[in-house]
Amino acid sequence: MIRRKVCVITILLLGWSFATLPQSATAQYDRPRRKTQLESQVVTGKRGLSIAGAVACRTIDGYEQYKLLRPPQLTSDEKLLVYYRPLNYKVVSRGDEYIAHFTQDGQIRRKGEKEVLLRKKDMMDYEAKRTMPPDQIFIKNSFSLKGLPPGEYEYDIILRDENDPGSTVTQTVKFRVVAPVLPKAAKEKKPAS
Repeated sequence: MIRRKVCVITILLLGWSFATLPQSATAQYDRPRRKTQLESQVVTGKRGLSIAGAVACRTIDGYEQYKLLRPPQLTSDEKLLVYYRPLNYKVVSRGDEYIAHFTQDGQIRRKGEKEVLLRKKDMMDYEAKRTMPPDQIFIKNSFSLKGLPPGEYEYDIILRDENDPGSTVTQTVKFRVVAPVLPKAAKEKKPAS
């Protein structure tokens, strides 16, 4: 009788632990490597494509390896370098590969205004192909600031999930354009008296 109660309690605990796993984790146990759309491995608690960590950078060396541009200011002769991570994207399976596919537009506006000053349509088309569903994806952008006068600006990232038609998200990175600093003139040597 005691063994039977212990066995029933153990089964209940095992059932409860599987029931509390996030949906994307239980899907892996129920139908491994099925050729249907899979959700990204990142569980954020909300549905639909989103962007995390969009920041202006000095350098970008890899996933979560970058140096922030502090303060986020550049001259119009420089390029704005931005790092971000897409979340809640769809992954499809083709053959033995799992694929995440993104396209992106970029645009620059004066801070708080709607008029677009600079725009790059389809500036990025990226496919991540792996033998396991890709879950550590980052994207970097480089955008020329040529012709922008000094002032406060906003860079809009317009990201599309090509595996989930109609799934689009926009995130904004604020930055400042400053006047270039001219080198100081070399002091003239005074003739010896």
